[in-house]
Amino acid sequence: MKIYWIAGEPSGDVQAAAIAKALQARQVSTEQRGWGGPQLQAAGVALDRDICSEPFMGFVEVVLRASTIAKRFSQCKRDVLAFQPDVLVLVDYPGFNLRMAAWAKSQGIRVVYFIPPKIWAWKEGRIEKLRQYCDAIYSILPFEQAWYKERGLDITYVGNPLAFKYKDKVAAGTDCVALLPGSRKQEIQRHLPVFYDFARLHPAIKFKVIRPALAQKFWPALEVPENVEVFTGPIEEGLHEAMFAATCSGTASLEVALLKVPQVVVYKANAMSLRIAKLFVNVKYFSLPNLILDRPAITELLQEEVTPKRLSSLFVSSVREMDSLSYYDELVAALDDYNPGDKTAEELIDLVSSQR
Repeated sequence: MKIYWIAGEPSGDVQAAAIAKALQARQVSTEQRGWGGPQLQAAGVALDRDICSEPFMGFVEVVLRASTIAKRFSQCKRDVLAFQPDVLVLVDYPGFNLRMAAWAKSQGIRVVYFIPPKIWAWKEGRIEKLRQYCDAIYSILPFEQAWYKERGLDITYVGNPLAFKYKDKVAAGTDCVALLPGSRKQEIQRHLPVFYDFARLHPAIKFKVIRPALAQKFWPALEVPENVEVFTGPIEEGLHEAMFAATCSGTASLEVALLKVPQVVVYKANAMSLRIAKLFVNVKYFSLPNLILDRPAITELLQEEVTPKRLSSLFVSSVREMDSLSYYDELVAALDDYNPGDKTAEELIDLVSSQR
């Protein structure tokens, strides 16, 4: 069996790697190549290109890099054709991967989408592309299965990798405040100065910035407050004994919630990108825990709301509050805790076997 992966972001790279490992364990003869990052490579996937270290985000940023993206797309097509996979597995990264799905289908290549585009938030019309170009869709968010079914498309919920990874684990404590500015260059540049000013408001408290390893090469050269440690490594290690976290919206917000650390979720975007997004986005919340629970269990701050004083106020009130994680059991129950790597690997093997 030959599998080709395209995972364009660090979070997708991690989640795809779990499936790649599970596939190799079940079928040693499986050949796996792709475009991804260090996690897929560590899982035994031969990388044609590391694209996780070069992520793009936002409407404006993508437009400015349009020619670069077009060149990548052409090269990726050549790499896929050279490998001739039994199935192309697309992981999130919809701006690039939906185009790849259409092209692959035209070439007679089976297409699987793992972590489909969040079309329940915006661009719902993309569902027709998924319906037309994908042989199977595997979701890690429990509410997506019902949403798609209401629109006549069956997808499979394979479990959430973070719920499985962090089952019965707790990072919360009283040692420090964690700061998670994001994994992309633009996110970090916008959040980190605010986070540092937040730390300066509490000089007697230890703060810890959790920096993804991939972000080291574009980390801003800012003066680090004396009470701030910059930790490079996994989130679960950086969160050890944290009493509170300020978290950039994304996968990290779910990780922090599952590790039982109280948090505020923040997001500062390019102003033009945000104005465009507001014209199309149709969701009440932007943090994953709130989306899964369909209620504001965690405070969210957007754009001008993300200030040192506001973060400080929420931190102080969280420390005083005795039951700041009342939503935890509900969140865990919604996600289930079975292994999505194993489940997705089994689904892929069955798909390929049934169509030979």
